[in-house]
Amino acid sequence: MFLLKFVERKRVKKSISIDPLVWQAIEIQAQNRSISPSRWIEDYLFENLQKVGVIGIKEHKLGENRGGKR
Repeated sequence: MFLLKFVERKRVKKSISIDPLVWQAIEIQAQNRSISPSRWIEDYLFENLQKVGVIGIKEHKLGENRGGKR
């Protein structure tokens, strides 16, 4: 397995196609956690990619900055 590491990270916008049933489930899970579907997807993928060793265990999720500067 290989590890990804980036010195400077910031979010990128990507467009994906997704099964409506999957999207509905994501929306429900995000609502249960009071977060956006985008944040839920990012958290889920980050945690699972760490578990399989693609993202290093010492890497941290990006802080929340959606919604602009505060």
